[in-house]
Amino acid sequence: MANFIARTALAVAVTAVAHGAAAADSQYGTETKQYIAAQMSYLVVDEDRAISRKGFGASLIYGRQLTDQLWWESEGSGYQLDTGKGGGSDFYQAAVTTGLAWAFGDRERFTPFVIGQVGVLRNDVVPSRDDKIGFHANVGIGAVTAPLFKNGLKLRADARYMYDSYDGIRGTVSEDQGGFFDWRFGIGVELPLGFRKETQVDKYIYETLEVERYVREPDSDGDGVPDSRDLCPNTLAGGKVDANGCLLKNQVIVFHNIAFELNSDQILATTMPALEKIAVSLNEQTDFRLEIGGHTDSSGSHEYNLDLSERRAEAVRRALVELGVATDRLSSRGYGKTVPLASNDSLSGRAMNRRVEFTVLED
Repeated sequence: MANFIARTALAVAVTAVAHGAAAADSQYGTETKQYIAAQMSYLVVDEDRAISRKGFGASLIYGRQLTDQLWWESEGSGYQLDTGKGGGSDFYQAAVTTGLAWAFGDRERFTPFVIGQVGVLRNDVVPSRDDKIGFHANVGIGAVTAPLFKNGLKLRADARYMYDSYDGIRGTVSEDQGGFFDWRFGIGVELPLGFRKETQVDKYIYETLEVERYVREPDSDGDGVPDSRDLCPNTLAGGKVDANGCLLKNQVIVFHNIAFELNSDQILATTMPALEKIAVSLNEQTDFRLEIGGHTDSSGSHEYNLDLSERRAEAVRRALVELGVATDRLSSRGYGKTVPLASNDSLSGRAMNRRVEFTVLED
């Protein structure tokens, strides 16, 4: 008998999984709602059976939506009925049924339903000569909860009034009995099947690829405006630009990479590549003038630092003119130690204060 119940449950399980896999593998077509459910049940058996009036069982269920509220449901069940003789059990049943359920809702929230099924039921009794497979039917009411977890798992319960065409055990119940009527009360869990979650993931991946393609659009001068919209290529590094990529007026651009020999206005050779790039940028956009400002740290007297900063600013102006920048666009001025960016109490602060600044002016 145990083997028969196992084969019955396996058949229903294979059917449910096959239908669920077909839905999950399909990337097109309709999203047919499906589910599998497992229930434990308690039976109150017909008083005309020659056994005590109780029993226990389990069911495996597969359901599939036909319309908004109509569902097809198939079920494999096994029961153990207690004879009450010496505490032993020698009466088992296995059933396979199928039928329709009408849901009073969409099963996405608490939903009551009514159900009716027909099928076959095998009674396994002692003595074995009285074993028989016969007609079986049931009707009932039940309800399913809203999803409790992200995977859609729900609680489910139902009550069934069941008909069994079995004639009874010979010598105990009359063979003209005409069948038995039992009650079954079940509770369990229900798990939806389908592929709606996969559809959402595909959409998310598509949107991510669109963002990546936008970010990779070239911006050769690094001013934040893509080359396809940049009207002023080779913008001066560190400068703020408008929506067209052109340098904004009335701003100060700080350069720490223009270096000089110690206590001198002699520009180091290593600085020349940076000045060459600056000259190219200035000649790309010519609708502004520049004031080149020299700044020092606090080491030395005010007069010394002012003179040194003026000579260094002028040296940068001359170098840019030699590199092709129009003379009338450039002026120079020394500020000495009067406009520090950081505290002169530390090495790092003094290094920040030693700098060249370009002030962008209206033409």
